[in-house]
Amino acid sequence: MIKLPKNHSKQWYGISAFLFFLFLCTLAGSQLLLHISMDFKQLIVFAVISFILASIIGTGGFFGKVAFTTVSFTFSIIGMINVVFISMTRAHQGWSDITSIISFLTISLFGVVTGVIAEIIRAFLKKKPK
Repeated sequence: MIKLPKNHSKQWYGISAFLFFLFLCTLAGSQLLLHISMDFKQLIVFAVISFILASIIGTGGFFGKVAFTTVSFTFSIIGMINVVFISMTRAHQGWSDITSIISFLTISLFGVVTGVIAEIIRAFLKKKPK
């Protein structure tokens, strides 16, 4: 099992920065795999999406929400694999660019929601009844 940094550790800033670049490279790489030209506006939008998602996951880890961080990151990895798969196979001819990005956002959002639910369940199970 991977050992996560402690609560309020400055290592979470580095993890968030790594996730930002990982998500940004995945989104930009999908466009390159599809041979779609990117302008600066698209790159900024991808950077904003990547920053928001990396910040959400990193903040959860910073405050010690292990279940949330693990579940959210796992779903984000699944979303990134899906983006690369759709881009490489051109699964939706003519729509591969938009479907890959929307599927990444949908899977990642589902991961965040599932992570919140997992953290709530973990908190309830941690409480000891009197």
